[in-house]
Amino acid sequence: MNENLSYQKFDQSWGVGPLPAFPDKPLHEILRETAARVPKKDAVISLHYRLSYEDLNLYSDRFAVYLAELGLKKGDRVATMLPNCIQHAIAIYGILKAGCTMVPFNVMLKGQEAQYILEESEAKVLVCLDLLLPMVRPVAESLGLTKVVTVHVKDFSAPTATIPPMLSGDKQPVDGATDFMAIIKADQGDVPYVHVDLKKDLACILYTSGTTGFPKGAMITHYNYHANSNVVLGPLGLTGEDTIMLLFPLFHVGGQALILFPAVRSGATCVAIPVFSPGDTLDLIQRFGISYTFAPPTAYIGLLNHPDFNKFNLSSLRMTTSSGALVPAALKKQWEEAIGTYLFAGYGCTESTAASPGIVEQVNRKNSENGCIGAALGGEMKIVDTSGNIVPRGTIGEYVLRGDGIVQGYLKKPDETRACFLEDGWWATGDAGYMNEDGFCFFVERIKDLIVASGYNIAPAEVENYLYKHPAIQEVAVIGIPDDYRGETVKAFVVLKEEEKGKVTEDDIIAFGKEAMASYKTPKLVEFIDAIPKNPSGKTLRRLLREKEDLTNKKTT
Repeated sequence: MNENLSYQKFDQSWGVGPLPAFPDKPLHEILRETAARVPKKDAVISLHYRLSYEDLNLYSDRFAVYLAELGLKKGDRVATMLPNCIQHAIAIYGILKAGCTMVPFNVMLKGQEAQYILEESEAKVLVCLDLLLPMVRPVAESLGLTKVVTVHVKDFSAPTATIPPMLSGDKQPVDGATDFMAIIKADQGDVPYVHVDLKKDLACILYTSGTTGFPKGAMITHYNYHANSNVVLGPLGLTGEDTIMLLFPLFHVGGQALILFPAVRSGATCVAIPVFSPGDTLDLIQRFGISYTFAPPTAYIGLLNHPDFNKFNLSSLRMTTSSGALVPAALKKQWEEAIGTYLFAGYGCTESTAASPGIVEQVNRKNSENGCIGAALGGEMKIVDTSGNIVPRGTIGEYVLRGDGIVQGYLKKPDETRACFLEDGWWATGDAGYMNEDGFCFFVERIKDLIVASGYNIAPAEVENYLYKHPAIQEVAVIGIPDDYRGETVKAFVVLKEEEKGKVTEDDIIAFGKEAMASYKTPKLVEFIDAIPKNPSGKTLRRLLREKEDLTNKKTT
């Protein structure tokens, strides 16, 4: 390959160690091996409660038996609507042991959003946080989903822990639902054996926003997860001696692929954070000696800006990595000066099972320039023009990735699968950037219209679909605008019906959005305009709205 072209294949010498061999067993069998090797070691710590590998294995066995006794078979889907907690880890491994496919989704989703995922995935069981069940139960019942398991996070907590306010309600029995603790505390016999084809059988259907406004279920195999664990354990250097912060949610590819599965394979300890609070997180780092972190840039900003930051001993931190949004060079500098640890930047996607393949700074491939996302990790990458030709270095094009982490495609969406999953195993990301002469990759913009705020993908069309239900809105268009804290934030441009002008305020639109959507999708800014720019075929020109926003910002500065 011509060295002047924007192509790169992962070089194992860039990282801490070489890629390990692929395991020949499914994810849950790796848990069994680790539990046999280090039974008394902490597997997951949540709300200061320590769960050993021995108990994680035992409790997930019991949950698997429960699912089998319900009549679930290989490939059946089990949905989870849970924050990071011990119960979520148990449920994940129990689902896999039963031969089922997990369908985890965001705890911030509202009823209609949850309904779409439950219906398309054909989930047969829902494992739900008890405090959220009143919102989603009507939806589940309307779909005929009557098998519901409730989780109360304080069931696994220690007296020393600070319970986040949103999780602090008392436990209440729920009619018609089964209590999670009742399942895992009862000895229900042996787990039935289920054969798993690592490359074909789905471990997870993980929903990610689609540009059409409907989430897409990425179909992830055990083999895909193994590929990602390989890069975390080899080039990125996670070991069984580490204590890793589980801040990325387990309903997010980062929480699963970057943290839980590699940690269990190595025998490391996960410290789960149900709700991020800078002060509590600083305490957890100090209290449990957290040594390894994956987190969005917003988390590091929050930690550094906490008024008591300098009162905490953070010397245990040895490896800190950030992804989900661009990591500003100024943040890297501030973090390293404060902690003494380099803040690595990374780029990955649900469709690449996070980072295999991905683009990540590595031990011998660091670059702190603004916009740098690193170099190829665990596979291959190329930057191409609109005809699919690899562009010269320094030229902007679309990132295309290939490697063992590329998922099987999108559930029940053959057209979108064909559009993005190309010949010979390549996947087109829809993100634009360039490679410099030294082989470092830089992010420029999304070719697709997706907004990424605090690591979450947001489809403008999905937000627009909900806002159109407001009786005063005639037209609406949504874009992402730069935000120093969240990476991007959502802004809605709204055309009001003539008779509603002067009666409806920007705050009214924002409040309406909060009722219908997860908080991270809800517009933080609203601007009333006379018309939405469109092309001759009637397609919204979000590019012109972004240019309008840039021009406005320049005038105000």
